[in-house]
Amino acid sequence: MSNVEIFDTTFAMTVLVLMAVCIPAILLLANWFLHPGKIKQVLIKGSAYECGLAHVSGTANERYPVKYYMVAMLFLVFDLEVVFLYPWTIMFLSSGWSLLFVLLAFLLILEAGYIYLYKKGVLDWTSIKD
Repeated sequence: MSNVEIFDTTFAMTVLVLMAVCIPAILLLANWFLHPGKIKQVLIKGSAYECGLAHVSGTANERYPVKYYMVAMLFLVFDLEVVFLYPWTIMFLSSGWSLLFVLLAFLLILEAGYIYLYKKGVLDWTSIKD
């Protein structure tokens, strides 16, 4: 390797390392010099801000109905049908109508799951029971 090739490589890496060290250091120093002071000890400023609610009341020991968690689990389980339908569609386009019975069996099992959940009342939101 010639000196020019070594210089091209090391100069670029040196500049990159210097920028990686100097920019965060400059930003940290600017933050330290320009900070507005301590946050006033106001109750609302000390509380957590979560999900658009300025102040969440209650304690951590409050119970939420199981229905919320049930809906999240059902979404995860039944949303996987899209993951299984996409490869089936790709294979169906290349191999033809022989895969139709595989799809019908899969959809029959999936629909049986929906009917079971409907009969158990999981999908009924008129009354929230724990």
